[in-house]
Amino acid sequence: MARTRTSNLAAGVILVVVGGVLLVTRFALMATAPAWLLGLGVGLALIAIVSSSYRALVGGMVLLGLGAGIVLGDRGVAGMSSGAWIQFGLGAGFIGIWVLALILRLNRHWWPLVPGAILLALGGARFLRHIAVIPPQAMIAVRTWWPAALVVAGVWVLVRALRK
Repeated sequence: MARTRTSNLAAGVILVVVGGVLLVTRFALMATAPAWLLGLGVGLALIAIVSSSYRALVGGMVLLGLGAGIVLGDRGVAGMSSGAWIQFGLGAGFIGIWVLALILRLNRHWWPLVPGAILLALGGARFLRHIAVIPPQAMIAVRTWWPAALVVAGVWVLVRALRK
């Protein structure tokens, strides 16, 4: 089976990215797990750009978001916990799927906005709790009643579906 130009480009990108990640881990002090996640994420994102693959874009952006969240959390950036940074990273990765898919004209799916917004909101709530901007009573109310927002959204979707 002959290789196409696209598959050769994809294989070349994978080799360059994996080799580059391995070189970076030799000379920079960093845990290898985030480096592998970041490297694989970049590789998949590049494959998505070269071959117009929506699946590669999804995998690449999720891995990039997870890897970035782990790195920022391990470094203790802004004094936030690893969990909050991982939520932010994954949320940004999902939003990145939607943005890059629009730019690359791969798909017009809106589904990445849902987990992206939820993860960014959860990470943001953890950050706001960390800096104590929101009164503790308000945080307790939000943690207690957030499922009510799901119920309201569900009722809204049902009402719209029944009107059609």
